[in-house]
Parts: sequence; C-alpha cells; structure tokens
Amino acid sequence: MPRVAKVLTPISAPGTSITSSVISQLTPFRSRILCEPVLRGPPISIRCAQGFTLIELIVVMLLLVVIAGMVALNLGGDDAGEVREEAERLALLLNTAQEEAILQGQLFALAVEKRGYHFLQLTKNGTLEPFAKKDDVLRPRALPIGMNISEVEIDGTVKEQDEEIGIVLQPSGDVPDFVITFNKGTATWRVTGSMGDGIRSTQSVERRATS
Repeated sequence: MPRVAKVLTPISAPGTSITSSVISQLTPFRSRILCEPVLRGPPISIRCAQGFTLIELIVVMLLLVVIAGMVALNLGGDDAGEVREEAERLALLLNTAQEEAILQGQLFALAVEKRGYHFLQLTKNGTLEPFAKKDDVLRPRALPIGMNISEVEIDGTVKEQDEEIGIVLQPSGDVPDFVITFNKGTATWRVTGSMGDGIRSTQSVERRATS
C-alpha cells in the first residue's frame, strides 16, 4: 500500500487564520526586534549641553578673587592682601568691559577717582552714562576704608586726581597705555594696560613721584 505523506496544518485560535501574507509581514518585524536593542527602565531625559554665559563666568571669577583675598587677609594679616585683591578685581572688570565693548561694538570707559571707580557706556544719544547700581558686574565700586588710588598714568602722563580720570575702551579692542596704582599704608599694587601686554595686575615695587 503506497505511503501517503502527511501534511501538517498550523493550528490557530478559533476565528483566526495564519496566511502566508501575514507571515511575510511578521518576518521583517521579527528581524527588527532581533536587531534593535531593547531599552528598559524609566525614560531618559537628554539635555543639550549649554555653555556658561560671559556674565556667569565673570561672577564666578569675581567670587574666586574675593575668596582668595579673604584667605590672604586671614593668613597675612596686613594690607598687602587687601590691596592686591582690589587691583585684581579692577583688572578683571576692565577685561570684562573690554570684551563687552568688542561684542556690542560700543564704546566703554572707566572713570577713576581717588576713593573708587565706575564704568560708563556710550548711549544712543552720544553721551557716556554710568552703569546702573543694580548691574552685578560693572556697577560703581568704592574702595575699602584706608585704601585709595594714589596715581593714574595715561600714555606716560600722570593725571591730576582733582577730578575724574577717564580710560577709554574702544570697540576695536584698543586701549591706551595706563597704570593705576592702589595704595594702603605701605602696601602698593597696580593695574597696567597696553596693546601689547593687555590688562593685568602686578606688584608695584617702587612708587613713582607724582608731578
């Protein structure tokens, strides 16, 4: 008696049928599941990395200068640390104002007095106006008690301090050659500026005689 080959028919749930078209649709889905990784757990929130703004960086640097000055005062106990702190603060603020002048394409200036200083900005009316007191960075600043700006030299000429002395920061980045000398007791420090060396603070070994 000839053998009859048995044909196995897939069993499906009542009311459903598996056809070749359904199988063909499931095949790519199955391969996709095998190829793609399965992510488990709560959804991950991906935040784009954002850089700090210039003002935020300057505020942080100012805080570091203040902290360094406090440490120097606690360790040294003399006027040198306080004078150095004020000079470094002014150098940092001048660099900030210079960067802002370049970015905004606007003229900035520093007005120096014996007991303090403040920054000015050229307005649309063509006048130089000081920054508001609420400005956290370029606000007017008074020097600590007993400290003063003993000398300001611009382009080789020592300026009289009977009135405000202005140092202009051009939108092109140009600055005049200047030296601002801080003094308290026997401690002296200065802030210097030039096109070649930039703006920085340095210790003043010898004080020049004023004319």
